Amino acid sequence: MSAGSGQGKGRGRQEELKRRVEELPRAPGVYLLKDEKARVVYVGKAADLRARVRSYLRPDGDGRAAVPYLIQRIADVDFITTRNEKEALLLENTLIKRHRPRYNVRLRDDKAYLCIRVDVDHAWPRLHMVRRFKKDGALYFGPYTSAKAVRRTIRTLGAIYPLRLCSDKTLVSRDRPCLYHDLKRCSAPCVDLVSRDAYREMVEGLLALLRGKSEPLLRRMRNEMAAASRGQEYERAASLRDQIEALERTTVAQRVDTPDQKDRDVVGLARRGEVVVAAILHVREGRLISKRSFSFKTILPDRSLLARVLVQFYRAGRLVPPEVLLPVMPDDAGEIEQSLTTQRGTRVSLRAPSRGAMRDLVLLAAQNAEAEAKTAEGDDIQRTALLAALQTRLDLDRLPQRIECYDISTTQGAETVGSRVVFQDALPDKDSYRRFKIRSVSGQDDFAAMREILARRFRKDDERPDLVVVDGGPGQLGEAMKSVPDGVTAVGIAKSRPLPGGGRSPERIHTPTRKSPILLPADAPETYLLARVRDEAHRFAITYHRKLRSKRALKSELDKIPGLGPKRRTALLRRFGSAKGVKAATPEELREAGMPAPVVTAIREWAAPDVDAE
Repeated sequence: MSAGSGQGKGRGRQEELKRRVEELPRAPGVYLLKDEKARVVYVGKAADLRARVRSYLRPDGDGRAAVPYLIQRIADVDFITTRNEKEALLLENTLIKRHRPRYNVRLRDDKAYLCIRVDVDHAWPRLHMVRRFKKDGALYFGPYTSAKAVRRTIRTLGAIYPLRLCSDKTLVSRDRPCLYHDLKRCSAPCVDLVSRDAYREMVEGLLALLRGKSEPLLRRMRNEMAAASRGQEYERAASLRDQIEALERTTVAQRVDTPDQKDRDVVGLARRGEVVVAAILHVREGRLISKRSFSFKTILPDRSLLARVLVQFYRAGRLVPPEVLLPVMPDDAGEIEQSLTTQRGTRVSLRAPSRGAMRDLVLLAAQNAEAEAKTAEGDDIQRTALLAALQTRLDLDRLPQRIECYDISTTQGAETVGSRVVFQDALPDKDSYRRFKIRSVSGQDDFAAMREILARRFRKDDERPDLVVVDGGPGQLGEAMKSVPDGVTAVGIAKSRPLPGGGRSPERIHTPTRKSPILLPADAPETYLLARVRDEAHRFAITYHRKLRSKRALKSELDKIPGLGPKRRTALLRRFGSAKGVKAATPEELREAGMPAPVVTAIREWAAPDVDAE
């Protein structure tokens, strides 16, 4: 096609786009910009859809440098109207998560964080971990970014205040103390071995510790340890010492100077060119308890960027504090405040303090973001050098920024599956991982299975990788090349193997254009990278294969039980976790799981051979 015809096609597309924009309603809503292949590449919200999208078509865009670049790739625009801007804000976030558009800011790690929940309205409150905040009257402490730290906290507090660990259902069904009572980790309220007043006193003490008020307890425990030592009760003194050390590790948090004890989150930003790091500090009752950082590439100004970060970060189910401190007020601050207030159930305010202790907190968050950005910048330089070394080693035409690796897992042709893992800039991009159930291959034929998953991958003509890696030698690579389109570089990686005289052979890279493999030095960083990519694809494939195989085996086992349908089978698996757990369950436990008497009898008869064997 000539250059002139290409330009004419581009002008025609722009004219069609302008006509489409003029048909947009003058109403609040969300717009979706799509490319020639109907893929959503950008999602935005607007109080006036037509005016907002029309601004993109001005010669200077809407003032952002990326807009003209974006518009060159837009072939169509779609929209969804809403009743108000608040609804548009929430819908924008939902659509970004669904479509994962290339030009939107997305928080890569937006999972719900852990909180400690205490239901103070329960007759016998307990302390447990949750990932979802609910407006249920319970007290929530957190968020915490480390599950290990939360479990350690619960263990430590449980040794000092032995509250129950069992569920409400188990609490009312027990008729004797559990093992935790014997270990002095539970006061056994299930069988009335502790009074309500004594139990409530323990709950109040535990809440005081979670709020950081540990000094009175630590002082008392140190006195008891000294008394035990003087009385030559050395085991008790050592136990108290260990509890004191664990308690200090758990409750001595980083303190920040604030004039009040309010809960708040503090956001700081740092920029390195197009790379932005956002650090979010979680301050609870004047204590800095945790930090979370996110990095992404964007040229959005701070106000627009903060609006998107806040909406994505505080999605439904995440604990929202009454106040969020920011370096500048975001776009649509009013709508964001309303949305967060609705989610929390009480007033939430966004503030951009200009002086005083609150401004110092924002500067502290910015310092954390700056430190993360500096570390990320150094890591980027190292990763670029690593990819350049790999490019040289494999004689590639371009830097392998996006590497895709494929693997097959099967057991004698049963439950054959495939995996794709993606490394972007030498780091795993888990959002792009994919699993494949093999459809067209019967029996064990790894070559045909590899052809199928690569054909399915490239059928949609998504973003092309810089390098495709298949796990295997020349045979696997040759079959894979039948499904790899022209212009895509593919190689096969063969594992090192034992040598007759001892030691192991080097990792070998097979290419379509070379008869002999490329030998990778054992200690080269690029060797470690490719081995990591290969091993990750293998792990991802075999994990999926084992899951399907286990599910099939478990289903076939439980299918032997008469009267057990899909719903009851699911209930048993949720309660007991495995067929072995179901077999070990007592009739009482089976009834608690919702099984009627005839099914309980059938389960025990099914489990009887194993019981007899014991």
